[in-house]
Amino acid sequence: MLKLTVQRQAILDLINASNRHWDADEVARALADSGGSVGIATVYRGLAALESQGFIDSIQLADKKRYERADKAHHDHMICTRCGHIEEFSHETIEELQQVAASERGFKLTGHQLVMFGFCSRCAKELDR
Repeated sequence: MLKLTVQRQAILDLINASNRHWDADEVARALADSGGSVGIATVYRGLAALESQGFIDSIQLADKKRYERADKAHHDHMICTRCGHIEEFSHETIEELQQVAASERGFKLTGHQLVMFGFCSRCAKELDR
């Protein structure tokens, strides 16, 4: 069982209080802004420990991991490669197709993450100008 230190509790409280997708630097900055003194190495270790115990979830992007609350319903992500905006979505047909693809190959699917890259609606409009 995970020892929930004061620092880990602060990280968990910060992430659970929002719908954001946090990277380690943002967590450290937010904790410092709120008066907490948590080093970046402690933040990285805390995030890893909280994730390993299922308290938070993560998605791996090319440059870094982003962390979010673990109590959300299953969803996938669309990530804007221009501004970094992360949009959550779920689509029944996509979920069904993944099950079909796994079944056709005799694969027992226990979970998945779908991450799509492109431009958010705001950036797409700006690029079309």
